[in-house]
Amino acid sequence: MAAKHVEETAKENSSGFGMFKAKLADILTEENILQLATFFHYPPAKIDLLQSKDSRYHLMVHYMEERGQITETDITSLLRALKALNLNGMQTRVQTLFELHTGKRCTGDDQSMQQPEDLKFGKLDLGSKVSLTSDFTSLGLASFSSADQHNITLENGKLVPVSSTLEELQIKTSNGKEFTQDQVIGLLSFSQKCQRLRKLTFIDCLLPLCLLVGSLSPITKLRNIQVSWTPVEHGIIFHLDSSRGKWVSNSKEATTLETKDQSSLRLLCSSIVSLRQTDSKQLQTSTILLLQIASSHNIPISDLYLQWSFSGFDGKDIRLESGLSLSSLSSVEKISINGGDIKELSEEEVTGLINYGIKSPRFKELWLYNCKLPSSIKPDVIPEESRSRNIKVLSSNEARYLDLRSGQWRKPDDIQTITEMCSDSLAIHRDTSESVQRSVIEFLVEASNHDIPIFRVSLTRSFSKIDEDGNIILSSGLSLPILTSIERMTIQTEEGREMNKHEVNGILNYLQHSKRFKQLILDDCLLPSSIPVGPSLSTLKSRGVNVFWIPDVNKSDECYRLDLDSGRWEKRGSW
Repeated sequence: MAAKHVEETAKENSSGFGMFKAKLADILTEENILQLATFFHYPPAKIDLLQSKDSRYHLMVHYMEERGQITETDITSLLRALKALNLNGMQTRVQTLFELHTGKRCTGDDQSMQQPEDLKFGKLDLGSKVSLTSDFTSLGLASFSSADQHNITLENGKLVPVSSTLEELQIKTSNGKEFTQDQVIGLLSFSQKCQRLRKLTFIDCLLPLCLLVGSLSPITKLRNIQVSWTPVEHGIIFHLDSSRGKWVSNSKEATTLETKDQSSLRLLCSSIVSLRQTDSKQLQTSTILLLQIASSHNIPISDLYLQWSFSGFDGKDIRLESGLSLSSLSSVEKISINGGDIKELSEEEVTGLINYGIKSPRFKELWLYNCKLPSSIKPDVIPEESRSRNIKVLSSNEARYLDLRSGQWRKPDDIQTITEMCSDSLAIHRDTSESVQRSVIEFLVEASNHDIPIFRVSLTRSFSKIDEDGNIILSSGLSLPILTSIERMTIQTEEGREMNKHEVNGILNYLQHSKRFKQLILDDCLLPSSIPVGPSLSTLKSRGVNVFWIPDVNKSDECYRLDLDSGRWEKRGSW
């Protein structure tokens, strides 16, 4: 009865402490339930119930609340227990969930939860009003503002001068504060002047994902200072490779955070974050780590895009083709799955992806590209929470959405839904049936007739030619009429297909009919070295249109941009 009460209460309370308890029950396992019950000295009768009942997870949450080990304002006792049991990953996850759903910081009254035991801060506590004239070897700061070669400036305006005795400096914000390049370089400059200093540590904060090597070299040439970063307390530790300005984990794989010149995690997550099948395992691992860091600091992940890399769902995590797994992300807003050459998804995988997404309070949309979907989904296996939150499940290939009440895929018939579906890419794949292709074409024409902006249309190996009327003819023989509200188009041909100047010019003429058009991408094809300069190029130039060519879609580092003045392709570098 107790467990049932907790479960019902948690369901009724969609936010706050009630939601935290529901999420806590979701992440508990049989093993750590028994570990915690033993640690908290539960009587044998209660432990027996926890071993036998199907609702043991909610029952354990009820017992912890009953005994004051978790309350609406404090979960210090639970965090201490998880730390003592060496369940550091679980501890971080529980703390993040509590702060996310209650809005309260997990400070508690246990100092061992606030600073590592292996550091000695007794010689200087800058949280109190003390003199800075005495010598000290170890220094911990929680209010750092800026630094230079002479002083560290605290947020209250106080100065910490260079010290000849300082051996270790720790910056621990306890609130996920984000530091700039200048702040980090300033600290390195300060550290270099402290002759005995060997360790500079950042804990529970956000740092630039890469540092400018030019600004590091004058410091690193003088002497070696070990610079480490723990984005989430008790989480994975990164060390700075100053020769490259990169952060490298201390794991066996020594994963390097690769970001393609994105220096801010917030900036990186504000656009599409891709996990591609063509990415190396090292790069995928790096991306997953960055996603986990963002999630732990509640940074919105606007769009997680799995490009041909989705393998399946194991009931808890997303599995990738590389063998890696992606655990739940509590700040993801949208998930996009691109199956490549038409991947078939089962009912269990579709509902699993919905369940995966709704673990994030921010989650709104699941987009499925190049996926063959079950004809319908049994309504009773669709999570009720997805209905109450009006989660969108959309099929790009069929221009349909999943009706979460009936489990049927439906063609949108209202302007709002059509507009929502046109806000992302829609695809016509060569391997889909003619009836499906016709359905997508009809949808696009209707959107164009209502002047609804069409964000992108992707023709995946389905482009055949341009006819005499300027329409696109597909390999199926169907015609895609001119769309006057299209903004972007991607045409991926059969690998290595040659397109002549007439075909390219025909595509450009097709697209100039839309005053909204912004970008054309031509993939997996061979193009002439130049395009005849004419009215279509002039029109596109006046509208600021970009035309890109990627000869091999598997080598996105080889990309060209069309100079609309000369009609020649210019090397752009990585896409």
